[in-house]
Amino acid sequence: MSKGFEERKRAGYIEGAVSIIVNTLLFIAKYIVGAMFNSIAVIADSIHTLSDSLTSIVLIIGYHLASKPADREHPFGHGRFEVITGVVIGVLLGVVAYDFVFESVEKLLNRIPLAYSDLLVVVLAASTLAKALLSLWAYRLGKRHSSSPILADAWHHLSDTIATGVLSIAIYTGRSIWWLDGVLGVIVSTLIFYTAGRIIYDSSMELLGRAPSKVEQDDLIRVIRDACPEIEGVHHIHFHKYGDHVEVTLHVNLPGDITLSQAHDVANRIERVVREKLGYIVTVHVEPREQGDFDEE
Repeated sequence: MSKGFEERKRAGYIEGAVSIIVNTLLFIAKYIVGAMFNSIAVIADSIHTLSDSLTSIVLIIGYHLASKPADREHPFGHGRFEVITGVVIGVLLGVVAYDFVFESVEKLLNRIPLAYSDLLVVVLAASTLAKALLSLWAYRLGKRHSSSPILADAWHHLSDTIATGVLSIAIYTGRSIWWLDGVLGVIVSTLIFYTAGRIIYDSSMELLGRAPSKVEQDDLIRVIRDACPEIEGVHHIHFHKYGDHVEVTLHVNLPGDITLSQAHDVANRIERVVREKLGYIVTVHVEPREQGDFDEE
């Protein structure tokens, strides 16, 4: 495994462990006050907070599986488990959004009032602040390590932050505006649905084989041309990503009068320098310079 993956895995383990501890403590606090004042809404919110631990467990398991070495059935390793983890967390987030919509509509249809207590509001406000800080920390951690599963978990934390914050506002103002909780719940659910969709879409594109970005392609061509100035063209570039393990196939055009030994030397040079500078495993197809123009792609 590469150093970059090991750092992401370590960050994922830390984020997952911290998340499980924080969510469990918040669940206990909210469940106790919810039971004290017989508030179904607060008890339900405490269960939602506890469910956030599930995504963190998925995150830890995902990185553990992704770190397994290559084997006979998976010669390129298990790195795509990292992307699959992002899809799973996105789906779980979508389930949370669906539950929010269902509960919010039910409250509106049945005109369900909320129990009020200063202690309820204080506990929910403190929980909102704690989850906001956890979400911000996880988001920055995910960005620093370019980890889509950690970023997905950060969005899940944010959904709980918003849900608890909305509930605290609804309880505080619900004495005079009974429908506020339901309406805000529908709005928040829509936001969570959108976030879940983006997470699933981005992770799925990686699984399907997203084309290299222009930056990745330009960096690859630059490294090749710097190492092998005799190359007249680079084209048919294809990336195959398995986590941090990246297989690249490409074609290069060389002068038609060079020997097979010289062409083989160029191919070896490309494979070596790309592996050293970019970490990619390259397979090179050598072609003589053809008549007419071609595009580097």
